[in-house]
Amino acid sequence: MRVAGILFAGILVVSQSACGGDDDDSADAADDADDGGDAGVAEFISGIDTGGDGTVAARSGALPAEGDGPAAAVTSAATVINGGTLQVHIEVAGAARAGSSERIGGGGFDRVVIAVSGVEGYFEVSLPEAVASLDLLITLSQSIGAADFAFLYAIGSADSIGAYQEVGASVVSVGTGDVQVSVSWDADSDVDLHVIDPAGDEVYFGMRDVASGGMLDLDSNPACFIDGVNNENITWATAPDGEYTVRVDYYAGCDVDETSYVVTVQRADHDAETFSGTLTGDGDSGRAGSGTDITTFTMP
Repeated sequence: MRVAGILFAGILVVSQSACGGDDDDSADAADDADDGGDAGVAEFISGIDTGGDGTVAARSGALPAEGDGPAAAVTSAATVINGGTLQVHIEVAGAARAGSSERIGGGGFDRVVIAVSGVEGYFEVSLPEAVASLDLLITLSQSIGAADFAFLYAIGSADSIGAYQEVGASVVSVGTGDVQVSVSWDADSDVDLHVIDPAGDEVYFGMRDVASGGMLDLDSNPACFIDGVNNENITWATAPDGEYTVRVDYYAGCDVDETSYVVTVQRADHDAETFSGTLTGDGDSGRAGSGTDITTFTMP
């Protein structure tokens, strides 16, 4: 029987990775203060993926001024992990949600400004045409130096944006190292992360530590004991050479109809990679060998 429990780790390694897939840019980070207040935006956000539609640019200087653009309604998780990825849905406030990147002709928005309250710089998303809604993947820095912070989002056009919407986030600190693999999801269900190391040993909730140094240091919503963290994390401080296999298993649906997940792979000297998918059904109560293959990668 799976035992309900949560393990947190507090190892932070200072590094920067860019989210794979889009034309992402990184901002130059200012010196980090103990409370994160003097850090640049790249100390919190390492990359933004628009799903292939649009471009992302890092900007320095003051935030664009609020104008008469539309108000944004933002949906995202309240908890993040350093080095993980956050799913964010943005739409025009009051508009009916009809899926990601719904085109509505001349209405909607084709510009999104994303910042962190109290820090230098911001990211700007430019879309080829106006949309009513947009789904983004925001990959967090592996070196977040704050326990809590707030995102700022504004939408509009090249001429004007609307008022900034503040969305708070609490950080659960996890391990990083040579290899960090994490999964985040958007529902009160039990998603399990499995990583098989080059020796064939499998790190997951039933084998939290293996001889190669791999460790599951965050296990969320075990056996439908819902904690709301909705992230799991496996790390190697020093990773052995060879091939690694990443799997995601739907242990239990916990009466949820559908769960969207994002796997993030962070490797030393590589850009971060993200892999998205959807899970349905009751789950399989899986153990070793269970789940769907997400990706393989090789170290070094």
